[in-house]
Amino acid sequence: MSTPDRPSDPMAFANDLTEWAKNLERKAARYSELKGRLVGMSVTAQSPDGMARVTVDSNGVPTELTITERGRGADPAQLSHALTQTMRQAQAKLRDQVAQLTEATVGDDAAGRDIVQNYRERFTEPVMDEPPASGPRTLNLGAPAEEPAPSRPSEPRPSRPRPSSDGDDGSDGDDYFGGSVLRR
Repeated sequence: MSTPDRPSDPMAFANDLTEWAKNLERKAARYSELKGRLVGMSVTAQSPDGMARVTVDSNGVPTELTITERGRGADPAQLSHALTQTMRQAQAKLRDQVAQLTEATVGDDAAGRDIVQNYRERFTEPVMDEPPASGPRTLNLGAPAEEPAPSRPSEPRPSRPRPSSDGDDGSDGDDYFGGSVLRR
């Protein structure tokens, strides 16, 4: 409801303004209730193969990742895939439950639709793809596109004078800079 139009009767205007304020208070109470229910919300999903179970909080953040007995000894790539897919399923369930809760608590208004849309954008429908095949895993780094150019020979560095055998190498006693740390 928008602000009341100003009728010609001041008493009617005061009554409209009072009703408008009461509606705002009721709406604020519904949104406060929604917030309280969302904060405590969590959703759990289990993978179709039973290897993993994931719980997410109201923000879609995993709060529990469980590998069940069926997941013990599973190929790490398959287990990782099961956990990822199950997390996405839990987030999609969360998105749907937030939409239902928002509709039931605040009804169909612009702010409620924005909340639901935010969850829909963050947690899209999970794509159920096939898990990676098990078996020996190889790391394929690929072949170079072309042979590297031969390196050009480096130019010899100028040699430094060797210290004399009597220990006087001309330095000021700092054996770590400019002279060898090994003595003959």
